Amino acid sequence: MQEVSLIASFVAGLLSFLSPCVLPIVPGYISYISGVSFQQARETRGFNSKAFTSSLLFVLGFSIAFSAMGATATTIGALLKEYQDVITKVGGAIVVFFGLHFSGILLNENFKRISIAIASFIAGIFAMGFIEKELFSIFAGIFLINASLILLGLDKALYNQLRGDSSQKVAGFGAFVMGLFFAFGWSPCIGPVLGTVLIYASSQETALQGAMLLLSYSIGLGLPFIIAGGLISSFLGFVKGFSKYFQAIEVIGGILLILAGVGISTGKLAQLSLLLGS
Repeated sequence: MQEVSLIASFVAGLLSFLSPCVLPIVPGYISYISGVSFQQARETRGFNSKAFTSSLLFVLGFSIAFSAMGATATTIGALLKEYQDVITKVGGAIVVFFGLHFSGILLNENFKRISIAIASFIAGIFAMGFIEKELFSIFAGIFLINASLILLGLDKALYNQLRGDSSQKVAGFGAFVMGLFFAFGWSPCIGPVLGTVLIYASSQETALQGAMLLLSYSIGLGLPFIIAGGLISSFLGFVKGFSKYFQAIEVIGGILLILAGVGISTGKLAQLSLLLGS
């Protein structure tokens, strides 16, 4: 089961890299941390050692920070062991909220009507005896928690995204420091994916397991970043061509987060991961 979790975290890292608010600004980040301008990148064919080294240091920085977050989340989870069941169920509901945000479903003009229809359907099949009381209570809790978050305006807050300014250069060891800051100042639109992994890390038995989950996430996010740095000229063309798939990535990623949230709340995440992977 732990292997499945590590693979899922790695895929979550890839999903973060391919998301619409990270992939387009990766060239800017690489330029920022390496001192290689876009014009120089276009003129350099093949492997760019300077951008590669800076990207490697940048990834090392946020990997250390993320792994520390995972270990901390697990430690806090262990300290709150008495409330682990409550934390897991509420955390799963929040992950569902992340999925609704990430997929763009919250922006659908018919979102409220669809939500009421889904809630009514679940209540109906419960009344007919098709689902157990405990499972119905979990689904009702997920619905109510998400409704409260939306009424509090947190859905709108998530859409207030901050973009990095690449007007300055921090080549060399500064790239490592930037990686640390990048992790702790994570963009709100990627927070849902990272938050999901952190919530799951908090339920692990040891700090090492939590750190490994976030390290796996960092590898999924960082590996393509390093490759992009080394082959930055080719990567600029890839970003331009891949942009047409952004909406599909958002929808698929959001649905996966919603399923993960339900799996966390119901305690069936491992079984769900195996089912999706089969």
